[in-house]
Amino acid sequence: MSRLTVAVTFLTLLTTLAAQRQGREGGGRFGRDRDAEPQKLENFTFEQGSFTSAKVTRGEPGYGIYLPKGYADEANKDTKYPWVLWLHGFGGFGEFQGGGGAEVLDKLAGEGKLPPLVMVVFRSPGGRTTYMNGEAGGDIEDVIVGDLVTHLQGKYRLRQERAQRAVMGVSMGGMGAMKIAMRHPQVFGTIAVHSSAILPADPAELPDRYARQAQMMLQRGLDKVFGDPIDKAKWQEQMPMGLVATRKPEEFAGMHIYFDAGTEDRYGFCEPNQRLDALMTEKGLAHCFRTIEGGGHAWSSPTMKDNLAQSLQFVGAALQGKDPKAALEALEAAAKKPKAEAPVDAPKKTDGGK
Repeated sequence: MSRLTVAVTFLTLLTTLAAQRQGREGGGRFGRDRDAEPQKLENFTFEQGSFTSAKVTRGEPGYGIYLPKGYADEANKDTKYPWVLWLHGFGGFGEFQGGGGAEVLDKLAGEGKLPPLVMVVFRSPGGRTTYMNGEAGGDIEDVIVGDLVTHLQGKYRLRQERAQRAVMGVSMGGMGAMKIAMRHPQVFGTIAVHSSAILPADPAELPDRYARQAQMMLQRGLDKVFGDPIDKAKWQEQMPMGLVATRKPEEFAGMHIYFDAGTEDRYGFCEPNQRLDALMTEKGLAHCFRTIEGGGHAWSSPTMKDNLAQSLQFVGAALQGKDPKAALEALEAAAKKPKAEAPVDAPKKTDGGK
């Protein structure tokens, strides 16, 4: 059994499990309907769009976009906004709103905990994606950093400076967001991801426990990405762990990085995320990592909304030119600080008490 087959199977297994779960639940836990509208928003308006790309071999890429309240006002007609790109996991385009992402975004904006910004949720052309070039749906990485960015900045009033663009994601989208930002540091200045599908820097360290599933599942196309047998250098170029291991920290200068993983992640992604944290620390790469005690995987985790609230505020601070790690530490310190008890009023005197 080749290491390529084991590697592909690891990714394919996640896809298959997600597909099986969606089949049992009648179309997906959060709904994959591209026309599904979010719940009522107080601080954003929502619309959907699509674009063309010669890099796509099947399907149509698109997005949902959350525009801040007042975006269409005459007084703001010349205002350009910082923006955030969200990459979905195998749950599909609908998982951001279905899992509560839109709710958290709207609430934070209403509480003044975010600067005015635009949030974009990518819709991959083939439904599920590993965010690589050479996969069945096309060169998805190039689609994102090329045609998607160009389309959005041409149609909407978005800031074009790297420091005013962030990329976020969850699960496979978390891995994709981190990998893409690291491979294209001139495009995104901030990364914030959850439950990322982190794999080892060395393909020889891939878990053999997936070999049995490999006999039943084959996915074509990724041999063009990794080589067969796997070329270690090509593998490292597609994995966040490999990029951190092989590139100089100064290549990521000025980049703000946040990631978290739950101790109860059903796919076991907490441990590899902890290894990535240790490697970044060893390499002197500034970042913020949180191990979420009792947290599960992605949108199924009971802590996901809280995790997202933290990461969005990290991103918001970075987009304002503040130190996002310090801002996050201040939030955590405030949350741990015991609330002062209300003073007890002294008993009022009555005539009988003279």
